Amino acid sequence: MRISAVEHHVSDLAAAVAFYRDLLGLSVSYDGGSARVTLGSSELWLTEGPETAVAHHLAFDVPIENFDAAVAWLAERVPLLRSASTGEHEIEGPPGWNARSVYFTGPDREVLELIARRRVRHRPALGSFGPEHIASISEVGIAVDDVPATAAELGRRFGITSFGPSSERFDPVGDETGLLILVRSGRALAPDWTRHSGPLPLAVWLDGTGVSGSLRLGENRTVTSR
Repeated sequence: MRISAVEHHVSDLAAAVAFYRDLLGLSVSYDGGSARVTLGSSELWLTEGPETAVAHHLAFDVPIENFDAAVAWLAERVPLLRSASTGEHEIEGPPGWNARSVYFTGPDREVLELIARRRVRHRPALGSFGPEHIASISEVGIAVDDVPATAAELGRRFGITSFGPSSERFDPVGDETGLLILVRSGRALAPDWTRHSGPLPLAVWLDGTGVSGSLRLGENRTVTSR
């Protein structure tokens, strides 16, 4: 399963464009009313909306061979978040994930992440790491009222299952090439647990499930498989 596109609101579109284009150096198409950020094979679509107290979560995939270089590249541009449990910037993923991550804050207080998965192969950077080596949107957090029921409905509609570990408040659904991180609304977000999830407007488009259709997850969140 692949996350081909994600759309969410930001409170200051011009500031978000400056963050992704000017600070991170990503390719951004901006017409004044909306913006599209290219992240490898995925796109992040941004539109302006009201400021909120809760936060989105997105993870961007990078080659495992370049993870250390990606961390150094990122640290030159933004402050890195620390794990509340270890105090470290670099974080090993949950058991079975075979992944390393580093987190940072987005332009609208999003919890953003670079993640490198040892079992997912991307073309590594042969020289210096740069924004062109971000491979895709790897994860998107979705806040819902009932995590188990939502995971079950995604399974029925699109045939996608839990990647684990899961609980009543957290369930990563999909596979290593794309995960929908289902969290109960109000749950604190890793790595420092200072921001919280909430039912923010969000649209996600998937490829590779083998099923076409759209599923509404609450009033303003949709997942569409193409």
